[in-house]
Amino acid sequence: MTFERLLKFSKREHLFFIGSELERARVWQNKDEGKFKSALERVLELIDLMLNDKRWHSFLSALFWLRQELAKFYIGENKYDIEILYKAL
Repeated sequence: MTFERLLKFSKREHLFFIGSELERARVWQNKDEGKFKSALERVLELIDLMLNDKRWHSFLSALFWLRQELAKFYIGENKYDIEILYKAL
């Protein structure tokens, strides 16, 4: 997704996009490492785009926290069920 396309959607829809990718990651966690990491990459890309959206500036610390936690899953530092991040949304 491009930044220009992301701007067409509401903040609520942004969270739905993240939730959908986290659900995909949950499905593939411990089943298919490639598909799991691909879902995480899409979430990280969405967060990176959201960080540049002025509508999210009052939530930057939350976005950075979520990005940091996702990165821990991506590099294998966090082995817990990724569903915990979905519930945090």
